[in-house]
Formats: sequence, C-alpha cells, structure tokens
Amino acid sequence: MLARVLHSLIPRSTQGLALRFLLLAAVLASNADFAAGQATKAAPSKSAPAKAATPKFKAIWEPVPFTKDIELTAISCAGPETCWVAGDKSTILFTSDGGTTWQVQLGGDPEASDRDLAEIFFLDGKHGWAMTDNYKLMATTDGSTWAELGKLPATAKGLWFSSPQTGFVNDNHDSTSRSLLNRTDDGGRTWTRANPCALETMINGLPRKLGCLMRDTQFVTPQIGFMGGGAPFEMGTSTAAFSKTTDGGATWANSVIPTTKHQVDSIQFWSEKDGLAVLASGQTFWTADAGTTWTGSVNPPAWRSFYASGQGKMIVGVNRSGQQIGYSFNGGRNFTSRPANLPAQVTMVTFPDARHGYFVGQHGMAYRYRIVPIEYTSQGMIGAAAAP
Repeated sequence: MLARVLHSLIPRSTQGLALRFLLLAAVLASNADFAAGQATKAAPSKSAPAKAATPKFKAIWEPVPFTKDIELTAISCAGPETCWVAGDKSTILFTSDGGTTWQVQLGGDPEASDRDLAEIFFLDGKHGWAMTDNYKLMATTDGSTWAELGKLPATAKGLWFSSPQTGFVNDNHDSTSRSLLNRTDDGGRTWTRANPCALETMINGLPRKLGCLMRDTQFVTPQIGFMGGGAPFEMGTSTAAFSKTTDGGATWANSVIPTTKHQVDSIQFWSEKDGLAVLASGQTFWTADAGTTWTGSVNPPAWRSFYASGQGKMIVGVNRSGQQIGYSFNGGRNFTSRPANLPAQVTMVTFPDARHGYFVGQHGMAYRYRIVPIEYTSQGMIGAAAAP
C-alpha cells in the first residue's frame, strides 16, 4: 500500500530509482526483524546453580600403637613415614611405613629395669641421638645400630644437632638460674661449655639483669638456630626467654617475650623468620621476624599442649590430657580445636610435612595424621582438620 501511494506522488522519471530504494529498505528491515527473533529464541534460560563437588579426600588421625605397654616419650622423623620413637625401658622403635609396623631397635620389654629415654633426635635417615633420663647419650650412624657415647651434664635439655658432627644441649643450673650451652664438634663424644646465659630487660618498668634457663633448641639451617626457656625474676615467676644465632651457635642474642610470666616450653620454627613459642602456661606466641616481635595466638589448645609444625603450612597442638587437638593454617595466628578423647596422655607430637604427622603417649599409644579417600575407614580413627 505504501509503495502505491509513493508511486503516485513521485514523478515518472524518478519512480524507478525510488522504487528500488524502497525495496532495499524493506528487505533490510525484514532481515533485522528475523535476526532479532532468532536471538530471542537462542537466549539461554537460567539454569539451576551447580552443586558443590563432593569431597574426595579427608584428614584423619589413625591409631598405630606399639603392641606392648611401654610409655613412648619422644618421636623424631627423617621423612613422611620414616620415624624413630623413644620410650621407657631404653626402648627405641623404628618404622618405615608410617607406623603400620614397628621394629624394635632397642628395649621393648615392659618388665626390663633399663633407664627410660627422655629425648631422641634424627638429623637424617642415618644420624640419630637419644638421651636417657639420667643423661647418658647414645648415637647411631646407620639408623639402626646404637652405641653409648658417654654422659651429658646433669639437667641437660634441648638436644639438637645441626650437622653429623655439631650438636648442642643446655645444662641448666637452677641455683644460679643460668644455662650453660654445651657444644660438640665430634658427633657427641666430647662437649665444651660456652658462657652462661644472661640478658638485660625491663620488668614492671624497671631495668633487670637476669640469668636464663633454656629448655628447647632448634636449627633451621646449619647457621641459624633458636632457643627458648625462662628468665626467673621473682620467686616462682619467669619471663619467657628467647635466643637466636646466625653464626652456627658461636654467639647468641638473648631477649624476652614481653609481658609474659611463664617460661617457654618449646619452640617451632619453619623458616629463618617464622616460628611459634609455646609457654608453660599454654599461651602461644607467633613471630614473623625471627623473634624481634611476638604476638599472642588466638584460641590456642588447652593448657599444657605439645605443638608441631607441618613446614608452617599447618601447626598442630595436642594437649597433654588428649582431650583436644588444635589446628592452625596461618602460621599460628589463630587456632581451631576439635575434641579428641584419646585413650591415654600424650607426650610428644611431630609433623614432618603438612600431610603427615604423629603423636605418641602412654601405654604404647601412637597415632598418625593422614589424608585418605573419603570412603576410607579404620577402627578407632578420629576426624581431623585439613588445610583449606
């Protein structure tokens, strides 16, 4: 209709050209309408939100006990599943499969009258040392055959080796409230004493010169090491003391963790700057600058816990009674705890990495931390937290 009206109004000389223009415009308009219709038809409908993927793995604590009633007092690992455990009756156990099986290297007899072992430390898969509760030192250079080296000073604590030849242990003299750091450079056969530990600090706004009693030692490299302990300043009261070396133990810089009134029971460092100090009160403090500054952790596990670091990616604290296990995935800044209700008291915990950990305790109790398929089950296992 529109074409006829326009045809009558336009002169004949121009009608042919005008008609061609109108026909072209009509075709273009028709194509545009068709494309719009097709786009409307092709628009996808809103789909339902995707379901969260079902977890394929989970973290657990799995019992892997020793088969005899012997208290296990310490554990040291040279790899994720290669560990040695020390215990009463001069017992040393070895596993190469994460505790599935235990091989007795020494002791293992609940009726024996041999001395109990207090500490064990392995530098690698061959070099290890163990100390009895009356301070006799034993060592192995092949990971299996043990020999007695001699006796350490009384009240020795914090046994650590930074190389197969160089090692340290503190000799705490309670009468003088000062530690004497003992050093060996022949694998533990002979020891020399360094100067007694002392520091200057402010207590209650007043300057004080204090002695310090160190309890725990750790090296993260052959040159960089740390110690933790206490500096008594009143009857029955100690501020938390901390020491660090950057020259392989030749010299130490001593300091305190401010506003504390309890000694450091253990330290856990996973780099040259990042670490955790655990106080006898159950308080924990983290540092990211090698102990220059310390900050209290939020919600650490219950009083008197044993801690271990999985290369800093996770930190685990198991309280002595075995009723609680705490986990931190941000360098100890805060913890979340889960009930455990273990059958015996815990004596030590260690984490070779962020996916493998162990704790040991009374009556041959041992548990291992594992990441397993979601459908996995085993008798007595306990659910655990895993890194996000």
